[in-house]
Amino acid sequence: MRKLVKWVGGALGAVVLLVVLFAGFQIFSFNRKAAAVVDAPSVRVAVTSDSAVLARGRHVAEALGGCVGCHGENLEGRTVEDMGPIGVFRASNLTRGSGGIGFDYTDDEMARAVRYGVGRDGRSLMFMPSNEHNWWPDEDLTAVISFVRSMPPVDNQVEASRMGPLGKILSNLGVFEMLSARQIDPNAAPETVPAPEPTARYGAYIARGCTGCHGDNYSGGPIPGAPADFAVPRNITPHAEELAGWTEATFNQVIDTGLRPDGTPLDVFMPVASLQAMNPTERTALWAFLQSLEPFPTGAR
Repeated sequence: MRKLVKWVGGALGAVVLLVVLFAGFQIFSFNRKAAAVVDAPSVRVAVTSDSAVLARGRHVAEALGGCVGCHGENLEGRTVEDMGPIGVFRASNLTRGSGGIGFDYTDDEMARAVRYGVGRDGRSLMFMPSNEHNWWPDEDLTAVISFVRSMPPVDNQVEASRMGPLGKILSNLGVFEMLSARQIDPNAAPETVPAPEPTARYGAYIARGCTGCHGDNYSGGPIPGAPADFAVPRNITPHAEELAGWTEATFNQVIDTGLRPDGTPLDVFMPVASLQAMNPTERTALWAFLQSLEPFPTGAR
């Protein structure tokens, strides 16, 4: 009996050691990737104070980029989400106030960070959804940077995002990639984006902003590694139970009210403010794209 107990104890000890070594390797590998300099192209923008350009920049930042939703109404920065062992995700103060990065970054460096997820030091940013909006045409990118530069300075010191051990392991294993620049091919030819139009083709670009939560197939389901109390994104593909019987009018009503047809509020993680900021063309395009998707079972992220 003692031999059996000793053998089982030794086996468990070996398993624990292997797990520790495996986790340590994943963390080490992630840290190396995070410290590496990214070979991303430079970006040139000509910032302007033209009122029409600033208005377009505000619209893109609010409705299509979620910039205001993360960085705050005045771009002052804030803690976006504390996910425990996965990490604490914070959005920088983008203004020229104390604690802001406005003086640290040139216009071109800021544009490069938006498009390629690369910081001014050449390393990848974390939790910056550049892959969701690097399709923006040059004129929209210029408009967004012009809008950011037009904002008054706000004094607010924001700590950097912190990746926890579990987040590093999951990211390195490819469960979800938290190094922004690694989600983008910097050598890919610029995409030919259609002019804003109420079609599924244009809606496909807008909908990239949904993939971070709902998954590449838009079928929702639990986010791998997320805390137990974290919201479970819903399946937004056609014929899913969540959207059964919805029409475009229902879709717009839900956006306008922030309430589902049954009267329950949308989860706090839903970017309701961004959806509400979309114009009719963008809303119709997004709805058309969602309706064009292949139905997927919930959780087939």
